[in-house]
Amino acid sequence: MAPFTNSLDLPDAELPLKELFEIIRPENNLVLADEMMLSDASGTILWVSETYERNFGFFPHSIVGRSAFDLEADGTFSPCITAEVIRRKEKITATQTINHIHKNVTTIGIPLFDDGGALKYAVCFNTVSMEQISSMQSNYRNLRDSIQQYTQEIAELRTRATSTSLVFKSSPMQRLWTLMQNTANTKANILITGETGVGKTAIAKAIHAMSDRASGPFIEVNCAVLHENLMESELFGYEKDSSTGSARKIGKIELANHGTLFLDEIGELPLHIQSKLLQLIQEKTIERLSDGRRVALDFRLIVATNRNLEEEVQRGLFRSDLFYRLNVIRIHIPPLRLRKEDILPLAHQFLARFCREYGKDLNFSAQFLGFLEQYDWPGNVRQLENLIERSVITVQDPIIDVTALPPEYASQAPAVLQAQSGTLAQRMDAYEGEIIRDAYRRWGTTVGVAKELGISQPTAARKVSKYVHS
Repeated sequence: MAPFTNSLDLPDAELPLKELFEIIRPENNLVLADEMMLSDASGTILWVSETYERNFGFFPHSIVGRSAFDLEADGTFSPCITAEVIRRKEKITATQTINHIHKNVTTIGIPLFDDGGALKYAVCFNTVSMEQISSMQSNYRNLRDSIQQYTQEIAELRTRATSTSLVFKSSPMQRLWTLMQNTANTKANILITGETGVGKTAIAKAIHAMSDRASGPFIEVNCAVLHENLMESELFGYEKDSSTGSARKIGKIELANHGTLFLDEIGELPLHIQSKLLQLIQEKTIERLSDGRRVALDFRLIVATNRNLEEEVQRGLFRSDLFYRLNVIRIHIPPLRLRKEDILPLAHQFLARFCREYGKDLNFSAQFLGFLEQYDWPGNVRQLENLIERSVITVQDPIIDVTALPPEYASQAPAVLQAQSGTLAQRMDAYEGEIIRDAYRRWGTTVGVAKELGISQPTAARKVSKYVHS
């Protein structure tokens, strides 16, 4: 930063002005700006910083001694903030244009008064140019966009790193994943809902894997398969029974200490077990059967159900107080038929896994992939997984085609199977229909279909009308 120089030969009577120079000297760090100009109450420029002259194209001392009003009149400054301060006698912040270099600069003008309240000086500080502001705004936007991009990439990396079994592309699952990330490290109970086979267990495992309890146990209990007479002992355990000789048994709940307890099909719990579970949630302690001592536990509780628990509460089959305890965070997994974008990524994941397991190298045909996307999957992800495993086991050719579909699927894919028989024209028509329907599913408009397939919009409209709306 260049030092300020007093270009005036000031008499002793002007000591206050010298003191002002001392105040605004940059070495004192009292003023941030180093582009400054000082005038007296009449508008005569008394002093200009070297930095001001250099940055704004003025020869040294070329405007010292001139009138701020003249500099405004001849167009040197538009407007001249010094002149404005003198006219209005108040602090001003405005954009000042330095015309000979075509630069707009944000300028702060400050009036200085003597002890009698009369205007003595006007000081102007030039802060940042509009070009600098524009550059800073552009840099900020670029930085913001980069942060958003990196945030998304980090989220995707976390997806692959923490739960590689989860594969999704659809918007509903992206939103679900964000909710999982935001709640994984909390202690709140989680209720996962969704139809049978949508992947509730996979979601629970993913939450555990990305939480700070990942190094602890993940204990899964399917309440639907436990016999009612054994359910309490399986969950809560028991001490050694001297009369029967039964050894001490640690219950599933106690095994989840410092980890995650996942109770699947929670709606199957009988009411008396629901009561004990409510007490467990409230106190985080258990009492083993045949033992009066209570054991303190620390675990995260995740439960899942394919039932409508609100209706179960209304029917008296599920305790309302337990439901509200469990329903702190609700994660609903949409059925596979409502997130078609996830079908093919899941299918390819299952194919890779089962090919490794069975020592095969197989691929899908385009027709088989078309069938997978069309099918409604009433059994959801589990049904898709089972079909891919069956196909890998039974298909002998290197390509899995629709001809390998089990009989129960054949009636669900008439358009695809039609392409395997008939005349050349019939087969080509069937294939064209699949292409048009597939493109329309993705875009939803004839304009999008035309753009993807490289055809005119009127042609796309005719084909959509023929194959989609007929």
